[in-house]
Amino acid sequence: MASPPNLISCNESSDLESIQEIVVSINDYILSVVSNPEVWFSLKQQCISMLSIEEENTLFEFSSEHSALSNLYWGIESIEASLQPESSEEKMSRLRNSERMLQMPALLDEQGTTTSGVPNSTLVAFSYFYLSIVSCIQGDSLQTTLHFLQSVLVSPDVLRNEIAPELCECLFFTPGVSKSDEEIREIARKYKYRATYYQVISYGKNHQRSSECTEKQLQRPNKYRPDISTANGHSFAEKLELSETCEYQNLQGVDMQEDELNDIFNKLKASRPCLDWNLHEDYNPELGKNTRVMSLNDFLNDSQPTKSYNEETLAKRSHSLIGHFNRSIFDIQAQQAYKTRNAHIEDVSSLRKLELEEDSAYGSITFEGMRRNLQTIRLGDGVQTHSRRARRMSLWENLQSFIKEVLGNDDEKYLSEVTMIYQMLNGKQGVKYSMLKDVILDQLLMAISSSEEKNVIKASMTALTKIISVNRTAIEEVKRKGLNLSHLANALKQNVQEAAILIYLIKPSPTEIKRLELLPALVDVVASTSSSSCSYTFRPSPPLLTPPAASLMIIEVLVTAFDHATNTMHLAEISSPNVLGGLLDVAKSGNSGEFISLARVLVKCMEFDGVNRKYIYQHTQVAPFAHLLQSNDREEIFIALQFLHEVLKIPRSSAIKILQQIKKDGSFDIQDTLLQCIKQLQGDHRLFAADILLQLNVLESPPESKKFRNEATRALLEAATYSECSNMQILSTLILSNIGGTYSWKGEPYTAAWLMKRGGLSSMSHMNMIRNINWSDECLQDTGIDGWCCKIARRIIETGKATFCGLQEGLKSKNKNVAKACLIAIALLSIEISKGPNSLKYSACEVLLEEIAQFLHPGLELEVRLLACICIYNFSSGKGIHKLINFSEGVRESLRRLSSVTWMADELHKATYYLFSKSDQRISCVHTQTIEMHQSGSGAVTALIYHKGLLFSGYSDGSVKVWNVDEKLSSTLLWNIKDHKSAVTCFSVCETGESVLSGSADKTIRIWQIVKGKLECVEVIKTKESIRKLEAFGNMIFVITKGHKMKMLDSSRTSQSIFKGKSVKSMVAAQGKVYIGCIDSSIQELILANKREKEIRAPTRSWRIQNKPISSVVVYKDMLYSSSTHVEMSNIKDLRRSYEPQMSISAEKGSNIVAMGVVEDFIYLNRSSSTSTIQIWLRRTQQKVGRLSAGSKITSLLTGNDIVFCGTEAGVIKGWVPL
Repeated sequence: MASPPNLISCNESSDLESIQEIVVSINDYILSVVSNPEVWFSLKQQCISMLSIEEENTLFEFSSEHSALSNLYWGIESIEASLQPESSEEKMSRLRNSERMLQMPALLDEQGTTTSGVPNSTLVAFSYFYLSIVSCIQGDSLQTTLHFLQSVLVSPDVLRNEIAPELCECLFFTPGVSKSDEEIREIARKYKYRATYYQVISYGKNHQRSSECTEKQLQRPNKYRPDISTANGHSFAEKLELSETCEYQNLQGVDMQEDELNDIFNKLKASRPCLDWNLHEDYNPELGKNTRVMSLNDFLNDSQPTKSYNEETLAKRSHSLIGHFNRSIFDIQAQQAYKTRNAHIEDVSSLRKLELEEDSAYGSITFEGMRRNLQTIRLGDGVQTHSRRARRMSLWENLQSFIKEVLGNDDEKYLSEVTMIYQMLNGKQGVKYSMLKDVILDQLLMAISSSEEKNVIKASMTALTKIISVNRTAIEEVKRKGLNLSHLANALKQNVQEAAILIYLIKPSPTEIKRLELLPALVDVVASTSSSSCSYTFRPSPPLLTPPAASLMIIEVLVTAFDHATNTMHLAEISSPNVLGGLLDVAKSGNSGEFISLARVLVKCMEFDGVNRKYIYQHTQVAPFAHLLQSNDREEIFIALQFLHEVLKIPRSSAIKILQQIKKDGSFDIQDTLLQCIKQLQGDHRLFAADILLQLNVLESPPESKKFRNEATRALLEAATYSECSNMQILSTLILSNIGGTYSWKGEPYTAAWLMKRGGLSSMSHMNMIRNINWSDECLQDTGIDGWCCKIARRIIETGKATFCGLQEGLKSKNKNVAKACLIAIALLSIEISKGPNSLKYSACEVLLEEIAQFLHPGLELEVRLLACICIYNFSSGKGIHKLINFSEGVRESLRRLSSVTWMADELHKATYYLFSKSDQRISCVHTQTIEMHQSGSGAVTALIYHKGLLFSGYSDGSVKVWNVDEKLSSTLLWNIKDHKSAVTCFSVCETGESVLSGSADKTIRIWQIVKGKLECVEVIKTKESIRKLEAFGNMIFVITKGHKMKMLDSSRTSQSIFKGKSVKSMVAAQGKVYIGCIDSSIQELILANKREKEIRAPTRSWRIQNKPISSVVVYKDMLYSSSTHVEMSNIKDLRRSYEPQMSISAEKGSNIVAMGVVEDFIYLNRSSSTSTIQIWLRRTQQKVGRLSAGSKITSLLTGNDIVFCGTEAGVIKGWVPL
């Protein structure tokens, strides 16, 4: 037999010749095996031997394993029986029976398993080989080829060594070159591809042999020659590789849709016989031959312009190639095609009529409607028209059946085939293609909505997702057909992750997404990304969405599209390291859309929680976000600026590391890019760019970098000074006030807290007057702040006097946030100003000092007063102290009142004391009521305390109310919680300032914390008696009970009695000690370090003098104040020797002191003789200077930040400020 011609081809015609040659070679070999009894029996015995089958005992046990061997054995026997002379009907019956039996072992899983000790790959390989023999005897040359090649794909080793060594040598090997099994598989796979392609494009040609021809060939001697490829010197494999190289260079000449369809049929018809929907057989005894249902190929190509092929010419060409092979398959095709041609000529006009009707109706007729039309339209008379309609309807039914088969198979390659079919159909014009697309979509949607099998739903969604992903126009068709979001949501909640992709592609409104309650399921999808990201392998090019990526984009909507409360609720659900890790993994290999969604979600997560912010800092590389600044898409630039601005709002040392990371990347000039952003952008993003640029500029100081910091500073000052938008002013001043300071991990600015701590604020009672600060936060111990602050301040000051003028305008702003932020910025700059020349100090004082002094006065927030004090102290250092001469009496008095809070205020107060005569040190005793708060229905106000800048009030009905008192001394009720069953009798703040404790007559102590903007009770401590008074120190809690007993609760909440012989009335904890006032008028001291008890004031022992209980004790400026009927003051240091009062306020006849408060200038007393008034006494001179009326009985008293508060029996809280 002559060698096949060269397979190098760059066009369709030569490719067909190559495939024809492969088909002929394989069929020639199969026929040679069947027609030669010796070869047949030798191969059969080899098969039986390899499979360990005892031919004498062919009775198999009834089990799945023996059933597989039995079917293979009897399938071979049935083939052998069909070769015996008998009727055509009996022969075809035996062949169909053999095919059914061989399909059973062919369906075994060939990967790494065995059946009855025989490797499944061997069983499957033999099964497919004998299936190819069945197809050959039936006359289907192409199916013979596909079965044979599938056998090679399953086990190349068995085929090349046992079954067909000569043919494998010819088809797969190049002379002198060895190939591995995987290489052979790859070549066989390409052969199958080409054979299927040939089957599609050769529609109209019959690939079946007539029975007469097949029988004659079976009776011929073997014509197959082992040297099939030697004449030309190249193997089939070698030529195929060259052919594909040439094809790659000429892609424009290839119909890619048809190529994809070939791959579909390759897998469907050859890889799995159970999916051989294209080749259903229906034996017709009258005709004596097989009739096949119309294939999808036939239907798609029917009545379409195609290339014409002359079967007779093709047969002659085949003769010249094959030589001695007398009756080739192409002769038979030509012969059969000629017989059927005349039968179809009369129907040509009818076909054309149908074609025109279909084209006119394309796009407007549904599948069901078109099917009814096809059943009623008369295209002609006779059997031909009815047969064509029947064949079309059979095709629809078969397509439906095929899709059901595919959906029941969890192998993703079959799902890809559905996508390819749909894509190919979408590229063709005509109603019949639209109808077939409808069939596919209808079946998928039906499976999604009605199936109860998870794998079927998952397969349907995967297929539909791929269809929509590669053909976005299909989404409208899916919506039109009524894809129900609730079905997708239910599937997603059942862990069918592919549903997330469909939900995203359908793009429901945010309200619809929220209504479906998808977030927990989306979180599960994202959280599983890290551990199972490789489970979803369908990512063709361009990359399609994965379930985690789709989930990410839906989550973006849920955390950004609603009001603040709803967004916060959704953020709480995704705030965990597991979910954040999944989110970060999603975008690692995703597209830019996924990356932008990730950035938006990360910004929201950082704004929500400090734990999120810290995790993102630790696990995110910021360089990719910086690279987005080079994008031509403004949206990408915006989100990059927002992300970088947000991620830098962390403790300073960590922020510096991020800046160094950005700088180290160095792949582009980021400073120049940010400068362009400042020049070209408007609004917040311009300020974000200025913020990032100014911080990056601090890392280096070459001369040319000056232009960057000048532009950045100018942009920030312009927004703070001239912007008509209050939000722009707030943002720009917030950046200026913290760019040289630090943030907490929650993203909260802590620069002011750092400045106050640096300025000497140390008392927890004073710290508790300042809101939103955790004084134990680690960011306040950051050693990198000082150096950074000086560098930033130096660069901003270098811009000149314009900086001071801009900040002065900010101080005058009516917006309290703008003014406060400018004050913080000035305090930062003042640290570097204090180190500079006097000219710099004078310049700053000239512009800023007068405005700053206005922030010292009582009534303003303690934080603002302290910041103003820091600015004045730094400006007046050295020779600048002479600037204090210009201070008014009110400013000097304000400094005096702050002297107990910070050493800076005390130093300034001393300076002004020596600059002015003592006679000028006057005290204003006028008090102005500025606050009145009332909440009816809660009873008397029984306790008051400040915590984190908020005023806590306890009531006789057991409720706790929290008020926000602003700098205008207006109040807002924030929370009202009634957890205690009886009256709240007292408050105390823990030593760290993180918690506030409430004691109650209901015999419980509750510990409260502000968690994520809400007041929560974090612990309840039960006691045996009602609580009258409590103090917290470290992990210990000291309690005075209703029976005047003193108890101490340790960290385990175990109660221990102390001062057992004393009846206790009052106490105060200060400087590591607890001072206790007793009913017998004695004062006791408890040293906390060693629990040592000591009496520092003995009780009155005269029988003539009634005991006078110590109703209150207060510690102020190292002085101990105690009150009973009168007030005494003693120096704490002197108490070690003896109790000798240094000051006393005389008693009033028949009156006891109920409550007492002490501040810098005044002592406030509430006496039993006048329960609705507060007496005002000068602290230094012990003179009574006035009184304040509360309007009803006073039940609680509190002093703080130069304000005196009282709570009344009527439930009213009033406050006065000395002005």
